[in-house]
Amino acid sequence: MPHAILRRLSLAAAAGLLFGAAPVPSVLAQTPLGVEARVLERALRLLPARPSVPIRMIDPELAADVEAIGRLDAFLVRGRDGKVRPVIYLNRRAAIFENALRGADIDLAILAAVIRHEMAHLAGAGEPEARRAERDVFERLVADGRVPLPEGMRYLKALDDQPQLRETR
Repeated sequence: MPHAILRRLSLAAAAGLLFGAAPVPSVLAQTPLGVEARVLERALRLLPARPSVPIRMIDPELAADVEAIGRLDAFLVRGRDGKVRPVIYLNRRAAIFENALRGADIDLAILAAVIRHEMAHLAGAGEPEARRAERDVFERLVADGRVPLPEGMRYLKALDDQPQLRETR
């Protein structure tokens, strides 16, 4: 399958990676510009509702823990006070974003589904519920013909094959 299966940690695990670290520096988290902003906008148009929080791009090469951020596609961060910051962070170097930059319908749909996953976490959902929200939006995009059926079905099967999703059913 040409599309990498999403490499994501749960909200708690992702927040744990950044908990003890200094806050995400502004040079690290940036508002998408140019082609990145256009790709992000195309993905957001696929969602039933837009996020009410900003989406920031992270370049893992600039992070204190390059390896930890490099393993994530998208994540949320808890502040020192323990509260989740109202920002969705996207790894600018993640395969899902790099693929979406090429503009294929399935890649934009995957990016939209990942953003929906993080939106669910922001609304208080745990990992099983966030994965369900991600899957639901992707299934709708396949059903609406926004994603070619064979590619969409392969991706949904790959989601099913992830142990974390199977355990939640």
